[in-house]
Amino acid sequence: MKNELMIDIETTGQKPGCKVLSLGAYGFDKDGFPTEFYKRFSIAKQDAEDLDDDHDTMAWWFKQGQDAMQEAFSGEEDPLEAIGEFKHWFYRHFATNREDRFLVWCCGVDFDFPILEYFFRAFGYQLPWKFWNQNDYRTLKNVMPKIKMAENNAFKHNALEDCKAQMRGLKAFYDTIKKTQE
Repeated sequence: MKNELMIDIETTGQKPGCKVLSLGAYGFDKDGFPTEFYKRFSIAKQDAEDLDDDHDTMAWWFKQGQDAMQEAFSGEEDPLEAIGEFKHWFYRHFATNREDRFLVWCCGVDFDFPILEYFFRAFGYQLPWKFWNQNDYRTLKNVMPKIKMAENNAFKHNALEDCKAQMRGLKAFYDTIKKTQE
């Protein structure tokens, strides 16, 4: 695999305008080497941008256990600086011009991408990829449930670990497709 990226976020809501607690990214760069990015964001810095919390999502977080809560809510990164770092990391590792095959995945194009786009814009940035690069890993899991078993995610609700698990599932999907073509 190369020039493919999995994105995951942990949030305080389910729609654009909520706070983003963390951003995880894991993929195989333009040369096929694994690369990762992980930041946990300051909630206070997001209050200043009027990003909000959803009551139901916050109630869900309180049921996830102390370790998950500590991981999710102890971020100290300034979103403005961390988004800039993400974009620098992204452009260094991935080729996204029209001639290159670049795919960015998340577990729900109706969740991660719109929330992330709003979050980036709140801090003066745009997503570094185009809409035609966006793909939905959730659909693959629904079409081929056995790839979920390949995820083997031991530490749920950590954006980076979720990305790594989903990438294992995506690789299992590609391997299955390749076998059917032989």
